[in-house]
Amino acid sequence: MICVNCFHGKTKVTNSRSHKKKSGTWRRRQCESCGNVFTTYEKPALDESVTVHYPGAGKNGVRAPFSLSKLTLSIAASFSHDQVARQLHSLPLAETVEQLLITEVRQPSADDIAATVHQVLRRFDELAALQYAAAHGLVETTRKRRGRPSIR
Repeated sequence: MICVNCFHGKTKVTNSRSHKKKSGTWRRRQCESCGNVFTTYEKPALDESVTVHYPGAGKNGVRAPFSLSKLTLSIAASFSHDQVARQLHSLPLAETVEQLLITEVRQPSADDIAATVHQVLRRFDELAALQYAAAHGLVETTRKRRGRPSIR
């Protein structure tokens, strides 16, 4: 690993621990050249190991690799009412969704991802959650009674 202080190419791990609540590893490193101590976090990435089934586009649909950047953009689009949240919180929210998918779902489908994003957004910003639900077909538009549309 490269030192974040002097960019020397060799560091040694002085301490390493697994997270108890989420998958990943915390490591304390020390540069062999300047002696600087810094921390790194290692976590699994869905980008390389998981393919998502997207319905439509043919008889069986399409399988594509999970993309954190696409998820971030999708979440950002739901913050049309709050530009600060769009810029500052879209990536951390996408990372939260990714972590939940890693720990709770083995092979997530597009529906699993949409439901998890909606769940996370509801805890963070109710209006963003409603906009996300409307954009991803989570809102039932059939009106059997008066009132607000219901979320599936």
